[in-house]
Amino acid sequence: MDTPPQRSWVPRILSGKGTRVFRRPIYVVWLSLLAAAFFAFTFGINRLYAQKRHELSRYWFQQAQNALAGGRPEEAISDLRTALTYSHENPQYLFTLAQALEAAGRVPEARAYFLSLLQDEPGNGAINLELAHLAERDGDVNHAMRYFNGAIYGAWDADPVLRRQGVRKELVNYLLAKGLKTQARGELLTLTTQMPRTPEADLWAASSFSRLGDDSSALDFYRAALRLNRHDPTAMLGAGEAAFRLARYREALDYFSHAAEIRDDPTTSQWLQLASLVLDLNAFESRISPEERRHRLILVMDIADRRLRQCGQTRNVPLDSPGNDPLQLVRAQWIQLDSQIRKARSDSDVVQLLVPVANLISNVEQQNGCGPLTLTDQAVLHVYQNAEELHP
Repeated sequence: MDTPPQRSWVPRILSGKGTRVFRRPIYVVWLSLLAAAFFAFTFGINRLYAQKRHELSRYWFQQAQNALAGGRPEEAISDLRTALTYSHENPQYLFTLAQALEAAGRVPEARAYFLSLLQDEPGNGAINLELAHLAERDGDVNHAMRYFNGAIYGAWDADPVLRRQGVRKELVNYLLAKGLKTQARGELLTLTTQMPRTPEADLWAASSFSRLGDDSSALDFYRAALRLNRHDPTAMLGAGEAAFRLARYREALDYFSHAAEIRDDPTTSQWLQLASLVLDLNAFESRISPEERRHRLILVMDIADRRLRQCGQTRNVPLDSPGNDPLQLVRAQWIQLDSQIRKARSDSDVVQLLVPVANLISNVEQQNGCGPLTLTDQAVLHVYQNAEELHP
């Protein structure tokens, strides 16, 4: 019987000659495993290194923030530069570094950093606001307004509505400080249509309108603040001052009286006395009798006489003697007008003397070197200095 033939690879395997067939795949597997292990090791080392760099950068950044909060900007600058060595071109670190440079008085360097950051983020509200502050510091009105507007319409990371309103407030204050009332009014009107109606917001708006000379709008906002907090003495006093400047003296007196009940202080007391004096001395009021109108004019003339005599003593001018000195000329006018008032009997005669009295008061108060005005002088001057603008 014939023996079946053996396969050719069996004896080679048994003899060891066939193992070379498997060597190359084994090498590939081992090399792949080694490469994977090396990659994992390298990745881990890099990750640990990156994590360490991040921790160091955060540490030095925190140190810089602490230094800034403690009023040590130069120390903060050094810490921030160290932080940036571990976190290159970090926008937050660069922004804080620019703030530290500004705090240290190194304005050109700070501006360079802010401008560089603005090139990357032209719509960043915080960067625009910092540049607005630098322009404000330099007295550059045009650039300050440009950057303020960039901050108002720019992007903010948190509370964008409140931040924009805050920036617009800054712009209003800046424009008022620069005397740019037309622009300030426009910004203020825009802001008041958007701001939340809180007592604090209404008080700020009222104060801003007062600075604009718009006492009517100021009074409206003081009233709004009082509707939200009717026991606020600041709003009471502000409303009284606005009403007083609008020649609404009785309304002003009511506000001052209520303010004094809540908080009795020298300022409120002075306003209360001034409003009371104005009401007592105002001969333009239509509801008083002819006798009372004449009586008030006589009181006003006596006050003007005391003021003239004070001026004469201060400037060493004899008022009872005729002469060409301005004080002597005004005194002569006073004598003639006082005689007319004391002789007047009908209300029409007294009313015709109101404007001449107002002109005399203006002449008296225009005299220089007469010393400070008393509260009574201020009341008379307020009522009579502009006869054409007086309201009954």
